[in-house]
Amino acid sequence: MKKLVLCSVLLICSFSSAQTTDVFQNVKELVNETTRVISVEKGQVIDTAYLRTLFLPTAHFSMVGQDNGVFMQETMGLGEFLGTLTDEYYSLGYHEESMGEIVEEYNGIAQVIQSFEGRDSDNVTGKGVNSYQLIYSEGRWWIANMVWAMSADDGKDIPIKYRNKN
Repeated sequence: MKKLVLCSVLLICSFSSAQTTDVFQNVKELVNETTRVISVEKGQVIDTAYLRTLFLPTAHFSMVGQDNGVFMQETMGLGEFLGTLTDEYYSLGYHEESMGEIVEEYNGIAQVIQSFEGRDSDNVTGKGVNSYQLIYSEGRWWIANMVWAMSADDGKDIPIKYRNKN
């Protein structure tokens, strides 16, 4: 009986592991999964524990932009980034959608430049560009770093090549 229970547990664990890594075998699917997870309805919370599994533990997140004509940037680690996603701003509802992307991949590294539109609970929208750097390690893709910039003029300044769906 113990052997049967042990075999069942091992089978379930291997099935769960296979399902998890299948999602991360494709760069574009991993980026799309990231966008899906940060989009939540009012009253929901972003599953930061699951989101953590999409990134390397050493991942960095940088936001760049201009404030009154002054260039600024802010960089944070994975824990701090996930902490920002627990803010009430997101629990009131937030939706982000890709407008288009370019995927470049070579020998275990990948770069995705993705234009996006985000909409908050007040129906305020913002457009910008995400840059994902990814690596293939341990049999799957990981997001190593993410950099984003918001558009100053509702996306009109985003190059058309980043706005096309591939």
